[in-house]
Amino acid sequence: MALLPAEIIESRTRHTASLIFLHGLGDNGYVFGLNPSNWLPSSSGWADTLRNVVPPYCKIVCPNARDMPVTLNMGMVMPAWYDLYNLGIGAKEDESGILEATKEVAKWVAAEKTAGISADRIVVGGFSQGGSIAFYYGMTNVEQKLGGLVALSCWLPLHEKFVSNSSVATANRSMPILQCHGKVDPIVPYELGTLTNSILRKLGFANCSFSSYQGMGHCSCSNVGCLFTEFMPSWNWLWEIADVKTFLSTCLPPANG
Repeated sequence: MALLPAEIIESRTRHTASLIFLHGLGDNGYVFGLNPSNWLPSSSGWADTLRNVVPPYCKIVCPNARDMPVTLNMGMVMPAWYDLYNLGIGAKEDESGILEATKEVAKWVAAEKTAGISADRIVVGGFSQGGSIAFYYGMTNVEQKLGGLVALSCWLPLHEKFVSNSSVATANRSMPILQCHGKVDPIVPYELGTLTNSILRKLGFANCSFSSYQGMGHCSCSNVGCLFTEFMPSWNWLWEIADVKTFLSTCLPPANG
């Protein structure tokens, strides 16, 4: 089972939980200062940011997407989980690419389970396009319930299929979900976030919280990369990061024994 390359930060104490987190379009999961990509002026450092958010017994896995042409960006080749044609309600979607990316997440979950971490001690999450894949995996995973799902500034792809299929993801209907979105997001419209939350509730995902942030755009990182995706000054992402930290501590409490 070949895994995508990933930035991995081992737990600071005995490993009893894992967070698998997917970066956004054009980004990667490397720690700050070690970004080999030329797409950003500085690494947005997801692994580096998350090391200060997870509990000490939690391992961080930040897989890196493959490079591919992205239609939305005039065919430019960049790290992407699947092709994007547009962002907005009703936009055309790359279904085959979404399904393939979801399989990559499943491989990493399986790897953590092989390492001795049960599914209910694994949280899957992501930002923007990466968050959409985390969402899709969480909604379609039919195995043991995951520990939780973190969805930042993203949407549920192929959502019309979920609306028309009442049997989807019954294994995870009680899974804790934290959905966060900036109210002035210029990249992924806030309306996509609220639509996703509405769909989740209609499907019976009652343990889903939706946090919105006044004045925050498309941003969720604690370093300079944030400034280049936000296009406006805002420090509300600090509240979002704090919400993620609280969520992880709640759904991944210290293990017994």
